[in-house]
Amino acid sequence: MTLFSLTGVRQVFEGRTVLDIEHLELSAASSYSLQGPNGSGKSTLLNILAFLEPPTAGEIRFQGRVVDWREKTLHLLRRKVVLVDQHPIMFSTTVIKNVEYGLRMRGIPSRKRRAAAEAALERVGLHAFADRQAHRLSGGETQRVAIARALACEPDVMLFDEPTASVDVENQALIEAVIQDIRRQQRVSVIFATHKRLEAARLAERRIFLFAGKVTGPGGENVLSGIIAHRPDRSVCTLGPTVELEVRQRLPSGPVRIAVKPEGIRVYSAAERQNVAFTSVLHSGRVLQMTLEGDAVKLHVDIGIPLKTVLSRDEAVDSGIMVGDTVRVAIDPDAIQAVQG
Repeated sequence: MTLFSLTGVRQVFEGRTVLDIEHLELSAASSYSLQGPNGSGKSTLLNILAFLEPPTAGEIRFQGRVVDWREKTLHLLRRKVVLVDQHPIMFSTTVIKNVEYGLRMRGIPSRKRRAAAEAALERVGLHAFADRQAHRLSGGETQRVAIARALACEPDVMLFDEPTASVDVENQALIEAVIQDIRRQQRVSVIFATHKRLEAARLAERRIFLFAGKVTGPGGENVLSGIIAHRPDRSVCTLGPTVELEVRQRLPSGPVRIAVKPEGIRVYSAAERQNVAFTSVLHSGRVLQMTLEGDAVKLHVDIGIPLKTVLSRDEAVDSGIMVGDTVRVAIDPDAIQAVQG
């Protein structure tokens, strides 16, 4: 079942397009991570999905119905979708009263409200904190109270904006455990923005990558700043002191940001003699790190700029490449997306 369907959605602030999604569908009872660099549109998309701000243009369907952005309709939708902000605001009262707040706004009777708030605090491991002053909690504890406040309302969808960005390691583990617990409830869908690749791998069934407001393939980890120059036969982007990559998009000369999709990066051992289909340019590099992620191996290579790519386990074994090895790296120009700035 489709949860959200976005068609032609654009968000413009002060003449600048910060979100431009041609089409995106999110399924119910699933978990999604939103990934991408700062300014890619993650928080803007979350605010739209939470019905907190209407898009400048486009159509959004929620649970099969077109969203009507009139306030009386949004009031009902906001009961189904709750956003937990990166820096949640606590009222200057007790923890339990903070958790009860949404229920009180809905007119839930006092006894039922208290029972739901206590159950939510139990789920986030803060039942003993019920009568403490909320504004005196640590950052991680505050984030967990905010999650409890959302859980008490029993939403269909929970949205999180960088849920562990500003918390210590202990609270990070606790928050991740709560999100995993929410995922196991098939009725509740989870969508969260994160910069943490491993967190996304642990918590999300599906990953959505944003770059310059657009949905793109994996590449959010390979975002770099450079300068485009035009030559008679091609356009190149200079990154760092020595690296030049071919760019097939037609952009004016000057500063740009580029995203390189990992699947467009091929790594060969120094001894390997293999034809490279998409480019004759080979960059000399060194393998800095190899990490196992599910059925894939992620390589972090340095060719004068840092890049990350992915191999299957079999490809990694067959290549014989090890950390510290000198390698040759080929980059498909079609895997490069550039935007001005």
